[in-house]
Amino acid sequence: MKLGTETETIAGFLLWQVSKLWQRRLTLALQDLNLPSTQAVVLANVLRLGEEGKTVTQSLLSAATKVDPMTTSQALRSLEQKRLITRRTPKADLRVKDVQLTSRGRRVAFETIARLAKTHETFCTPLKDDNRRVVDYLRRLIEANDFTR
Repeated sequence: MKLGTETETIAGFLLWQVSKLWQRRLTLALQDLNLPSTQAVVLANVLRLGEEGKTVTQSLLSAATKVDPMTTSQALRSLEQKRLITRRTPKADLRVKDVQLTSRGRRVAFETIARLAKTHETFCTPLKDDNRRVVDYLRRLIEANDFTR
């Protein structure tokens, strides 16, 4: 393992640093909505997947967001307590819960998406000329390391 300034050449360490900085920006952007970043991303994806006509379930959300199932479950529980979503068990499969936005949850989801987009735009401005390449690199890392499949 490299030590000292050589750590600045380790892609994983740099990715971790970027991730921490991104999380901090999201936390600040979402603070007054009382939504930690994981809950915000899950909520935004309940809206997105529902708008795509999909039946939204915990497992679908976990796969779409790359958030592990236990953390997804905890996020959904918190969102339900905040009355932003409802969960109901369909008669066809008692092991599954369908997730739906409440009317308030829909409004908060749209606001959340707007804030995520603005934060993304500000955060990624230094990459504007390299965006496509960075996205390709990140997609390759996700595909090679995705345990949610």
